Amino acid sequence: MPATSRRVIVTGAAQGIGRAVALRLASLGARVAAWDLKAEAAEETAKQCRQRGAIARSFRVDVSVPEEVDAGVAAFERLWGRPDGLVNNAGIFPRAHALDMELAQWEHVLRVNLTGTFLCARAAGRLMKDGGGGVIVNMASGRALAGAAKGAHYAASKAGIIALTKSLALEWAPHAIRVNCVIPGVADTAQPREELSDEELHALGASIPLGRIAKPEDIAGVVAFLFSDDAAYMTGQSIAVNGGAIMVP
Repeated sequence: MPATSRRVIVTGAAQGIGRAVALRLASLGARVAAWDLKAEAAEETAKQCRQRGAIARSFRVDVSVPEEVDAGVAAFERLWGRPDGLVNNAGIFPRAHALDMELAQWEHVLRVNLTGTFLCARAAGRLMKDGGGGVIVNMASGRALAGAAKGAHYAASKAGIIALTKSLALEWAPHAIRVNCVIPGVADTAQPREELSDEELHALGASIPLGRIAKPEDIAGVVAFLFSDDAAYMTGQSIAVNGGAIMVP
């Protein structure tokens, strides 16, 4: 099924990579449900999707709460029918040294990033199974491969997403549900800007083989490819989009 006929949920769609993904899919004609805790910003994403000629709605959903996820998917189904696409992008990264990290903070990050990805995939996957298949794209991170100082909880959650992707792909392939994963490197979003200045981001970009950090649109393009018919024989794969950064010692 081409992206132009898909009905897609994008979590964490209020800003950054999530918004870029929503806009890219909208530009291809997909119907987009923009999910986020930040209701006003999610609605702004939906508005920008509509400005591109797409049908789009925003929903306030906490992906770490099973009841909210199930209610969000049920609302989507009442509105447009079953989803044929899901992008699991919602995630958090509160910095903390491992020795000082409270157990509650560790559990919260895993609950949002990893459990939230599972809950959304499970809720959407149940409808996809009954409806003839679909496409799920999960968002990991380069920190899953390289680790993260002041981010053991985040790196662990993102590594778990890679393993979860493979597991769901194996289970759901007989139901024509493809599950893949994107592994972004550093992108120009709010997350790295919480810690790094413009000068530090520029220096970081200069150290990457392609000479810059990613734009959110770089990641969105790969997500769009995974939704396309050109990726129809891909499942269980994790694609790193980092400008070659992972090759730098």
